[in-house]
Amino acid sequence: MLVTNGLARALLRGLLIPLALETIIMASLRVTGLSSLFLLLSASPLAACSGDTDATPTVDDALDAEAIAHLELLADRAVAAGIPGVSVAIVSGDQTLLIARGVADRATQEPLTPQHRLRVTSTAKSVVASVILQLVQAGEIALTDTVEDWLPGMLPENADASIEDLLRLQSGIFSFDEDARHMAPYMAGDFDYTWQPEELVALAAEHPALFEPGERFYYSNTNYVLLGLIVEKITGESLADAVRERVLGPVGMSSATMATSSELEAPYAHGYMLGLADEPVDVTGISASSVFGNGNLVSTALDIARFYESLVNGEVVSRAQLPAMFHAEHPRAAGLASYGMGIWLSGDFYPCGSFVGHDGAGPGYLVTAQSNVEGTRQFAVLTNVLAPGDIAGDEVAQAAFKELVLAAACE
Repeated sequence: MLVTNGLARALLRGLLIPLALETIIMASLRVTGLSSLFLLLSASPLAACSGDTDATPTVDDALDAEAIAHLELLADRAVAAGIPGVSVAIVSGDQTLLIARGVADRATQEPLTPQHRLRVTSTAKSVVASVILQLVQAGEIALTDTVEDWLPGMLPENADASIEDLLRLQSGIFSFDEDARHMAPYMAGDFDYTWQPEELVALAAEHPALFEPGERFYYSNTNYVLLGLIVEKITGESLADAVRERVLGPVGMSSATMATSSELEAPYAHGYMLGLADEPVDVTGISASSVFGNGNLVSTALDIARFYESLVNGEVVSRAQLPAMFHAEHPRAAGLASYGMGIWLSGDFYPCGSFVGHDGAGPGYLVTAQSNVEGTRQFAVLTNVLAPGDIAGDEVAQAAFKELVLAAACE
């Protein structure tokens, strides 16, 4: 358990939370892919910059000094606006810039550094999708195979959804995290409660399907629980081991793991929820088993930026697969982000071009990581805070987060 005081447990039991807030709190504790992040924002040699706001970054090939100073200023503003900590990685060709500001632990005031791991939530979907596409390339599974083919009897409805439907979030299968029972153990203070992935699917299976497979887009985390189970069935390994061997190791993501419990490997940044009490509540220890396959990746900012660099440059899945992975079967309204296979397509959100990547919101963490489609610029902005509505805090904090994300992409 990483929550160390009785007040936090009491808050999560609802003892000190007005009942009228329960729905808001439950919603804020959901792990989503921030399908609305773009909407919310719109309403290599290593150079480390520590949490010391006076530190001067160094780079292998000098980045524009004015741009670096501006990015540092924006990170400082984000912390001043109430975000406990922010970790930024920007990779531009052979040049890398890391900025870390704020604290990893509010209780001890441990400064956040670029080496701290954070839960990077739904960026896990991009990694799991990559493993599936590798297995497709190897002929071990086909995009036209169905859930019933690989997990017979697990779903009473929409079992004919294809692997591609799951990857594109168009299966119509209910999202398990919309069932109140999913977060009930953690709301009761039992952060160590362990969900089996089959139990998460069973939660979803008790609800009717929303539409026929392939009919439209619906952000259901159940899709990636199913994909994780399929990876395990094909490889004969745990999802964590399969991901490490097929993606994390080859890319060189030495900090990254697919966590399955409450424990995190040091150094890590504590995650904080707003809106539960007068002060942010430490919810770091909520078990990663609750988001198996869809949100249980842990990483530094640099490693997740490296992943998207390798992905876009055809080093994770084959270049021949990238056009389909980066194509949306159900485009959103003009200018808005659309979904490919485990990947958000930025639409017209960024003024400097088109980006692909993922973002996410989970208990205590709000993140986004992207690469431009040319593969020449990657960034990750990780924070250790989440407020109701899947945002970084009040209007000032959210505006600061937005400005930092845009600058990280386009400065």
